[in-house]
Amino acid sequence: MCALSREPLLAVVYNPRSRPWSEIVDSSSGLCRLLWIIDSSKPQVGVVAGVLRKFGKVIDAAGCTDEELVHLVYAEHPDGITCYNDANLHRQAWLAAALELPSPTVRSVTLLTDKLLQREALAAAGVPQPRFSEVREPADRAEVERLCGILSFPMMLKPRDGSASRGVRSVADVDELGRLLDKVERPVRMILEERMEDPPSISAQDADWVSLAEIDSIVSQDVVSHFGVSGRFPPAPPFRDAGGYFPADLAPSDIADVLDMATACLKVLGSGFGCYRTEIKVTPQGRQVVEVNGRNSGLAPAVVNLAAGVPMLQLSMRLALGEHVVVEGPLACERIAYRYYDLPPISAEKVVAITGLDELRALPGVVRADVHKGPGDLVDWQNGSLDRVFQVTGTVATYPELAERYRTFTEPAVVTYQHRD
Repeated sequence: MCALSREPLLAVVYNPRSRPWSEIVDSSSGLCRLLWIIDSSKPQVGVVAGVLRKFGKVIDAAGCTDEELVHLVYAEHPDGITCYNDANLHRQAWLAAALELPSPTVRSVTLLTDKLLQREALAAAGVPQPRFSEVREPADRAEVERLCGILSFPMMLKPRDGSASRGVRSVADVDELGRLLDKVERPVRMILEERMEDPPSISAQDADWVSLAEIDSIVSQDVVSHFGVSGRFPPAPPFRDAGGYFPADLAPSDIADVLDMATACLKVLGSGFGCYRTEIKVTPQGRQVVEVNGRNSGLAPAVVNLAAGVPMLQLSMRLALGEHVVVEGPLACERIAYRYYDLPPISAEKVVAITGLDELRALPGVVRADVHKGPGDLVDWQNGSLDRVFQVTGTVATYPELAERYRTFTEPAVVTYQHRD
């Protein structure tokens, strides 16, 4: 009698800032079993550990040496390994290297998670991007003068290992630069770069609808596939991601150009395997790379599936399990899909009330409206898009309809806040 075959086992390096566990579970259904690798010493991880155990075995890395963790994971004999958060990429990469599982290389992950090293690698290859500089310690007056001698205002100061727009600061002049560096605990962990401006032909209201392109890609056996190009809604101040839509409203020639630029970036960063997101902005100096991440965006799997019927998250799992995955992109879409993030104003410190969500849910094409922060919950704009209060996901048939839907989401006072004094 033949033994029954079992589904392959996929190890997931997980934390609460990864994709929602429910999305991971749904995408794995019928494809693979799950092995969760967590670290209960991190905030909020212990809260979800009990839920994760319902959908697979959990390995807790808290208190483990690297060697001990490798032994624990090896004992389960996973067929693949993945993660959905920038902070987990290093753990995924070195576990994969130790267990001979497919993954982006440790070198590639280093370039993907350190914005300074990434900028240096792209600059060496001649990829267009804003001028930038490391920040040296001590960040005294002499260092401020050095930085101002090589870069021009306005500038952006951001963490080298940041994500979700956290900790990004706009810098208008030399005095502001000095004040910001004084407040940073480790200035050497920051990168300073010139702020990319919008072309003069684009109005401020429409800038981020037109000038910022986001490309989600999958790379298998050195073959680069692009799902297409997403557009972005205007960011919440100062630079917080407020969601976006797929596909972007771009001419075919522009789509071809930004996809070629994304391919060039992935080749420079040196991995023939993995899932990636490349952000490209149109500026007065031409197209420039904002950044490249070693994972698909939080936005893309939902909107790509709604617009084109392609299960991006499941494809990423198949890739991690060793399948050769190639996508014929840019994908043909039957509709435009969007996800809008409602973010607190900079002055807000607590959610007081949320009203009107039932009306938003009743709008044509709205698939769901999810609450992330309820009455009484604290909010902090410095957490970037991670502190969204609610999000709305849906579809429309045309770009004018999308613009009208965006106005509907942003005009009503759906959320009431308690503000700082």
